[in-house]
Amino acid sequence: MLKMYANGEKNGKPIRLVILGLSYTNLDKLREGMPIKFNGVTAGLSDDIEFMIFSGATEQSMQREIAELIGPETKTHIDPRLKD
Repeated sequence: MLKMYANGEKNGKPIRLVILGLSYTNLDKLREGMPIKFNGVTAGLSDDIEFMIFSGATEQSMQREIAELIGPETKTHIDPRLKD
């Protein structure tokens, strides 16, 4: 997996860009239900950022799966269009 962080500019405004490149092996693991987890430090970010990449049949099914894994005190933002 390729992990990169960059600072740039878009339309005259500064942006921060995180680039994640998945190999075919990574994609195979996702299809097998094995999520990819890593710390932000590996992408040039701070260590308080954790990434988890996973896959599912639909956005709605993935939202339900994540909702079952987090506690009631966890603050999240989920696009309202994905909620059942």
